[in-house]
Amino acid sequence: MTKHSLFALTIAMTPMLASAEITSAILYPSHAELTWEEPEQVGSGAGILNIEGLPVSLQDQTLQVQISGISGLQIQQVQVSRMEQAEFVADETRRIRKELAEVTLHIQEKEDLIQAWNQQVTLMSNAAESPHELSASELNDMAVALKDTTQSALGEIRAIRARMTDDIALRDRLTRELSQVKQGAKATKQVRLRYQAPASGELQVTLRFQTPEARWRSEYSARLKTELKGQTGGEVALEHLAVVQQSTGMDWHGVDLRLATANARRGTAMPLMYSWVVSPEQPLAFRSKASAPMADMQAESLMGMELESAAVVERQSTFTQSYRLSHPVDVPSGTSGQRLTVAEHRIPVEVAIWTAPVMDATGYLHATGKFQSETPIPAGRLTLYREGQSLGETQLPALTNGEELTLGFGVDEGVRVAVVNELERTGEEGMWKSENVQRRQNRFEITNHHSQAVQVRVFDRLPVSQKDILTVKPLDISEPVERDVDDEKGVLAWDRQIPAGETLTLKSGFEIRVPEGTALPRL
Repeated sequence: MTKHSLFALTIAMTPMLASAEITSAILYPSHAELTWEEPEQVGSGAGILNIEGLPVSLQDQTLQVQISGISGLQIQQVQVSRMEQAEFVADETRRIRKELAEVTLHIQEKEDLIQAWNQQVTLMSNAAESPHELSASELNDMAVALKDTTQSALGEIRAIRARMTDDIALRDRLTRELSQVKQGAKATKQVRLRYQAPASGELQVTLRFQTPEARWRSEYSARLKTELKGQTGGEVALEHLAVVQQSTGMDWHGVDLRLATANARRGTAMPLMYSWVVSPEQPLAFRSKASAPMADMQAESLMGMELESAAVVERQSTFTQSYRLSHPVDVPSGTSGQRLTVAEHRIPVEVAIWTAPVMDATGYLHATGKFQSETPIPAGRLTLYREGQSLGETQLPALTNGEELTLGFGVDEGVRVAVVNELERTGEEGMWKSENVQRRQNRFEITNHHSQAVQVRVFDRLPVSQKDILTVKPLDISEPVERDVDDEKGVLAWDRQIPAGETLTLKSGFEIRVPEGTALPRL
């Protein structure tokens, strides 16, 4: 067996470490517990064992030592110390610099794209400021084109910035790792064991310790299929991947790997509750000490490489579970993560077009179903596909058995949404007690251009008053309608089916009144 580390040349010259290595690992979202094993030949009586080449990230307080092979052997003292190696491995520095150059180039390319889209917005704005002699119809067409182009450009810029997030996180991580290699790549740790042996012989030394330089996170892909023979609705294939990564400075070869879901970053107990004392000066947005910043922490993004075979779920108890890889795996040291398949869940879903016309006259395809699995899954980044086409990324929440899952799968070009303002009036009313009144009535027209009927869910909202002097009254609201959707006051939703080629018409309106001398809210 060969010792694997960044300091292969130095350690290969030390015979005692020739068969020492990491044999198993339990990865958590925040850290890892590693097992290091090596054989030793010892004589009878008192002696000292020096185990060298351990990762410098070994956390001393977590070290556990187990000796087997000689009955009656006693460990009298365990000492951990840092050792500075004379050899510096330039290959690791070159590797990090190469990866850093590549990710920097990717970031620059995306920044160039953002600049190009910004330039397009500027050119359109300049063209609009110099309309020359245009008719009213031409001016209206130019305004519509400017709006569409600007919205498209800003949408592209947001998408590019979202894709830059992982590259920026990787660049920052590589920069830190390069600094660590320069400052600490020459360092390892040594464990010195003082023992008393009743007889000479061969023994097996097993060290277990924790390190923050290895972890895993969940990542998912969701593939929606809507055209299923003999079935209504559709199906989402939700694939659960584990992205594992370690930067301990030594490659792991043939390790027995487990993935645990317990997360040390979230603490070990509920935050303390404090009395909430308020006064007239108390701000509306109150945040107590119990709102720990831990809730705002985000796991660092990791780049993925190759895909491995599925893991086996291990339910250790009602409250804990882990996944065990079905075969030994190799995990090289570095910033690139390795993807391992954990499980695939097939979820029957109902498919509908969602739209909120007054906010965005666009129809978005949504799939809703129930997650069914005895093992909960943690939150993670989700890549979306519709009928085999990539749509982008979002965040999947943590899910347990029986929870409802709704995912958006992008714009549906086969549905057109229009908003017609039937009434917009503001003024004073009342003979004896004058009031300022505003009325607004909208009509929504949703047209199905598909060759078959589609289900739609249309949203709108009415103003919500929090003051007695301001009253809100609904006007013409199409029935049946769901009110206060998801316990959000004033939010309305209509569920309808639209036959192929037909148009659905819905109405929504409201009236607001305030006393004379009080300004109406800006709507």
